[in-house]
Amino acid sequence: MTLLRVMTYNILLGGRRGDPLHQVVRAVRPDVLLVNEAPKTPLVWRRATRKLTRRWEMRYAAGGRPAGSNLVLVAPGVGVKSTAQLVLPQPAFQPRRGVAAAQLRVGGRLVGVVSCHLSLDRDRRLEEVRRVLAVAHDLRGPVVVAGDLNEPPDGPAWALLRKAGFADHGSAAWRTFPSDEPRRRIDALLVRGSAAVVRHGDPGVDPALLAAASDHRPVLAELEL
Repeated sequence: MTLLRVMTYNILLGGRRGDPLHQVVRAVRPDVLLVNEAPKTPLVWRRATRKLTRRWEMRYAAGGRPAGSNLVLVAPGVGVKSTAQLVLPQPAFQPRRGVAAAQLRVGGRLVGVVSCHLSLDRDRRLEEVRRVLAVAHDLRGPVVVAGDLNEPPDGPAWALLRKAGFADHGSAAWRTFPSDEPRRRIDALLVRGSAAVVRHGDPGVDPALLAAASDHRPVLAELEL
């Protein structure tokens, strides 16, 4: 049996809060990190992403500006077989949204991961989550879809994911926004397929550090493959 630690994290505008954010990621040491609001500034986003991966001792797999500011990062020992990325169209002057995905190999098992960040607009979120599901459809093995869905678990985007077979193992015990006094669970990590979820939610980091690191709290899941 292989244990895979997957974390999703909205890091706020490319990780602008610096050292507290780095402390959180290094403390958790996920095998796979799915990032929202990754560096996206034209011409320099790649260099900024490389700085993050070095600080976190991880490896770039997919995403960045071509994925609407979403990233897939992996720890040493996690293999990357293929990747996909796309930008989700938005009205003028709205934040970039998108999808980053990777087909991974872990301990001889295939695992798919998808990182997404959905719109603030309810109707647009539904169309976007359909695009997310289209990307996830091409992945083999257990598949994780995770990210900032910008709505609570009773919202239609979550419902569409559940209808497609993605199970929500979270609860109101771990709310994610805002990080200092979390009142809403809008960051999701859902799983489809033959993986047992043995832990979900709290990454086990000091709440004061989480409040300093970003405006969102991360979600950690431990999967038995």
